Amino acid sequence: MRIYVLIKSSSTISVTKELPPKPDVFHGRDEFVSAAVDLLINAGTARLAVLGAGGMGKTSVALAIAHADPVADYFGNGRLFLSCEALSDADSLVIALAKVLALESSKYLLSTVISHLKARSRTLLILDNFETVRLAEDVTKAPAIELLLATLAKIPSLSLIITCRGNVLPPRVRWSNSGYAALTPFSLAAVMQTFEDTADHELSGEDKRIAEELLREVDMMPLAVSLLGQLAQRGVTVSELLDRWNSNRNAVLSTRSSGRHYSIDASLRLTIDSMSTATSSPEPLQLLAMCSMLPDGLCPSVFDSLRGHFDEIDSARQVLRDYALVSVGVDSELKTLSPIRHFTLLHHPPTAKHHVAICSLYFALACYLGRQEVDKGFKERAAIGTLEMGNLASLLLTLVYQPSLEIVQAVVDFTHFVYWIHPTVTVASALVLHLEQHPGWKAICLLAIGQSQMALGAHQTAVQSFAVAMGTFLELGERSLAAMCMRDSSSAHLLLGDVAQAECLLGDANCTFRLAELVEQKGDISAAVDYLKSARQAFSSLGDTYNTAKCSERLGSLYSKLGDFESAAVELEAARSVFTTLAVQFHLAQITLFLGLLRHRQGLLSQADQLLGDVETYYKNGDRSNFVNYIRVVAELRVDQGRPEDAITWYETALPLFEELGWKRDVEGCRDQLQCLKATL
Repeated sequence: MRIYVLIKSSSTISVTKELPPKPDVFHGRDEFVSAAVDLLINAGTARLAVLGAGGMGKTSVALAIAHADPVADYFGNGRLFLSCEALSDADSLVIALAKVLALESSKYLLSTVISHLKARSRTLLILDNFETVRLAEDVTKAPAIELLLATLAKIPSLSLIITCRGNVLPPRVRWSNSGYAALTPFSLAAVMQTFEDTADHELSGEDKRIAEELLREVDMMPLAVSLLGQLAQRGVTVSELLDRWNSNRNAVLSTRSSGRHYSIDASLRLTIDSMSTATSSPEPLQLLAMCSMLPDGLCPSVFDSLRGHFDEIDSARQVLRDYALVSVGVDSELKTLSPIRHFTLLHHPPTAKHHVAICSLYFALACYLGRQEVDKGFKERAAIGTLEMGNLASLLLTLVYQPSLEIVQAVVDFTHFVYWIHPTVTVASALVLHLEQHPGWKAICLLAIGQSQMALGAHQTAVQSFAVAMGTFLELGERSLAAMCMRDSSSAHLLLGDVAQAECLLGDANCTFRLAELVEQKGDISAAVDYLKSARQAFSSLGDTYNTAKCSERLGSLYSKLGDFESAAVELEAARSVFTTLAVQFHLAQITLFLGLLRHRQGLLSQADQLLGDVETYYKNGDRSNFVNYIRVVAELRVDQGRPEDAITWYETALPLFEELGWKRDVEGCRDQLQCLKATL
């Protein structure tokens, strides 16, 4: 006889003859169920735990195991299912077991239950929602519960399955599946199949794309997926469901007025209440609130930075892991599922102190990332920024409603950084809507937005952003920023094919120079040469010596790319002469280094040696990336001059600098050269 009990209290038990039915919809746990079935059938007796956060489908997994054909055949009527949801202590569990087994009440009821179970040939006992009795309000009773479970686990003919919230296995029991007891969100394919089966119709095209977006938004939590499927089955479209989620979050994940099986909020409230009851410290919940602010997880470096704001942050982290409210990601970050995050932020937001702490850390991160130059440190910044981009964007979006100079700067820095790796205007555009009373801040945001719109190919929209920003900057007397808007706007007009408008903004010479840059970026070197010649002539006619020399400098670079080294040298010598007269050291050092490299390629080693000697002082005290390039050129020159000992010295100087800059290919090349040179000595 199969027995299912529904416990109303420790003294009132309603007993039926059947297990709860096998889940109608069940996908994505095949490996877990298959392994459990194998243990139950082939291990003699097994003690299995199904752990995880609320809403992860633990009960469904237990029932799928119990209803598997091999288990049904092996245990037959010896499958018992006991819900612990209303139990409060070990005594109430013993009373419930006695009623399940149809035993008469007695003074030594526990001994009677144990003896009866030992006498049975084989039994499978499922204790569902075991956390309720394990984490009962009176925590002093916990050892009694653990002792009772350990006593049951020692019965040779009794196999156990418990479902329990959290990720910590009850002690004193040798669990057969200790290495994989905790459930995780399942795959998108399993999630989609679950949603479609629950909704009772297949999705395709745009509806399927929207459904996938919706299911990812709820982090593919099984209970959330099931509740959404039930709503879809009632006629709510996936577009409506996504809109409801975006506006009401967890409020949409409820199909009845109460009951944790029908509401995400009810399920999560039970877990958090249990945690708060079991620990007297508020710190786990405060740490959860801070994790909930960061959709991509709280990374180890941020976690360590928060130590000063907690008394026992490591203990708080462990408690959250024990209750499966957080998990540890592949980069050791603490992550929370989307429904947990939204529930926590709504009902248990971070304290003012902790909110300020997180914001300060991420404002500093935005400042660090926001340096516009792609310099030697960009690779490191990009690695950090890529991991934290989602967190930073999410945090900033929550702050745009009350803008401050600090928030504006963080948003602009963020927008400048993502320009280089994954341009987006979402955060800056959200902020602009709240800056009507701050025209200067708004113009700065619009300039950053326009630059990102250019990178995204939205040139017409960029023109509009630049126009508004430029007008504001002119009104405020910020002429340099207005000029920057004018320059970028001219580029947008050129890319739109509106050369006349670009000329109105920049003038004919600047417009032509900018055209040369754009066609060079597209790979048309010959066209770029023609544009630069025209620009140089125009600058020369205006008496603009500096920009005339800049055109010659660029022409030298282009001729070198075309393999015309002699023409390149002529142009570079002309530019070098002008920059020497003007004492423009940056351009002068660059041109002299390039000329030295060029003469080296031409085999004019003595000229190259003399030129490179002229730039050593500048680069040694300035730009390290250019300095290491200078060292490499000198090392190559010494090789060609037949001076291997000197070349070794230069390469050994370059090697640690390449390593510092993270230029792996150059590090390898430098080591190869050193090995070859030393072999010749």
